[in-house]
Amino acid sequence: MVIPYLSLIKEQKKIYKLIHNKPHIFNNQKTFKEMYKKIISAFLVMLTGCSCGVFSTGCEINPGKNVLYQVTPNADMLMNCYIIKTKSNKLIVIDGGGAGSPAANGYLYAELQKISGKKIPEIEAWFLSHMHDDHINEFVLIGNNPEKKIKINNVYFNFPSKEFMQKTESGNFYRFYGELETAYDRFFGEGAFEKTNGKNLFEGDVVEIDGIRFDVLLTVTDEENEKNINDTSMIFRTTIDGQTIMFLGDAYIPEGKRLLEKYGDALKSDMVQMAHHGQSGVDKDVYAAIDPTVCLWPSPKWVFNNTSGTLRTFDVRQWMMDLGVKYHVVAGLHKTQEMTFPIDFDSLKEVDITPPAP
Repeated sequence: MVIPYLSLIKEQKKIYKLIHNKPHIFNNQKTFKEMYKKIISAFLVMLTGCSCGVFSTGCEINPGKNVLYQVTPNADMLMNCYIIKTKSNKLIVIDGGGAGSPAANGYLYAELQKISGKKIPEIEAWFLSHMHDDHINEFVLIGNNPEKKIKINNVYFNFPSKEFMQKTESGNFYRFYGELETAYDRFFGEGAFEKTNGKNLFEGDVVEIDGIRFDVLLTVTDEENEKNINDTSMIFRTTIDGQTIMFLGDAYIPEGKRLLEKYGDALKSDMVQMAHHGQSGVDKDVYAAIDPTVCLWPSPKWVFNNTSGTLRTFDVRQWMMDLGVKYHVVAGLHKTQEMTFPIDFDSLKEVDITPPAP
């Protein structure tokens, strides 16, 4: 326990020095809180041997609580990744992909180790919304690398057929069928993926894990008349401690219209994952029906700020301001964030996302 003890002494000396040289500084409540966190963190290190700090992921900072993580390795990766750590420390992954930032590929395995606190993570359930690399790439990378030791108990998906993937978007993403098959079979046995025919979760299905509920609202149509892969996204609503999150994947306007026609005002949810990274996804009327209190933006900085000038992010940002949504978590601005349930929405910090004037 020498190192934890020295950490405690170091923080203690820092506070003594501040008190002696700048006694007025503790009139600043923010400064006092930051120093308080540090000294408490040092005490926890001494007592538990955990050096990751009070407010970092991986430690038992909220024992018996459900925690949602919006994950990103940096501000620039185009990706969609959410992790739920249940009150009993079970892990649930939603998508977990990444594109356009090769140096960060493989980020998720280390994140799972960190959040679980285990060298070999165990995933109770992994939900894959659709077959694009920015949503499934990390599952493929982990599953195809035997050196990444991990236990995965369930993987849920509803993909279009091989024929659809071959002919859609020039067949650029058809390769994922083979890569997914290899990854899935690693965990569930040879031939397991083929037996699913690319589907093991359907509209109307309910999955319950440690008191958390997943309601599948929409999947690819039986006729597969979608014009793109994004509109084959599996859309589901998650209920955690009585609070709801709508996961829209990369749904475009056609799938959003289909969703709205089927459910209408029943789409109302406390939180929403912004469709297609917050640009060119579902239309405003879908968000109006969801009527969220919090928006989760799986948007890199360049998408959120429309750096290219060709995206519709500013339109969507204005929609959410028009709808009166005050609370936003933006991957490209806020990096990885954790939310402990039940959330006291009134205590959240408002974020102004008003787009710049034209």
